[in-house]
Amino acid sequence: MSELERIRAEYARRAQDARYAEWYADANAANRFIEQERDAAIRAALKEFPNILNRGARILDIGCGAGHELVKWQLLVAEARLCGIDLLEARLNNGRQRYPYLPLLWGDASALPLQDETFDVVMQFTVFSSILDGSLRQSVAREMKRVLKPGGIVLWYDYWLNPTNAQTVGMTLRQVRKLFPEFEMRVRRVTLAPPLARFLAPRSMKLCAWLNKIPLVRSHYLIVLSRETVKT
Repeated sequence: MSELERIRAEYARRAQDARYAEWYADANAANRFIEQERDAAIRAALKEFPNILNRGARILDIGCGAGHELVKWQLLVAEARLCGIDLLEARLNNGRQRYPYLPLLWGDASALPLQDETFDVVMQFTVFSSILDGSLRQSVAREMKRVLKPGGIVLWYDYWLNPTNAQTVGMTLRQVRKLFPEFEMRVRRVTLAPPLARFLAPRSMKLCAWLNKIPLVRSHYLIVLSRETVKT
């Protein structure tokens, strides 16, 4: 089985697992807490890159799923030009029903069907932690850099540690630097560890907020990557 086949099979398995549907439901208290905290961290991080928020900026989401994260950019950028790509047709079909105006492509992020230097922002949310093969991770990173405009940014959100799922791998800062060696990194540690959030959120959102102030229990990195020198 190839790595792409393994990823498809794993996400097909998750689609049949009721736990995943419950965990990521809009009504799930832990999911709401995690998403709101992450969105606030993204808005804060983007303040350092005001040019990215210009009218008509082009945004690409790698592993976009149904497009949930992508459509949020409509509130951040006037007349944002959005595009998403995902390996899983079922997730894309769901997105096309929910957001019929959104261009969602079916394909492999290691061979993007997109032109060079097209996007102001290329983002990935927990894609790289789902790739166990190092060479495939390198290929995806290379494609992200290829389609990024000079002066654009890569927005990265992923686990640094996930010991409970053998189908994922934590992405350390050292690994991210190896994937994007020519980029400057602005790093925030975010997200109360999801198992902890799922236990606490139905009981006390205040306790979630208090614990989330402790960096040790935050399980993800939010990183903005920008090239140190702009191509000419």
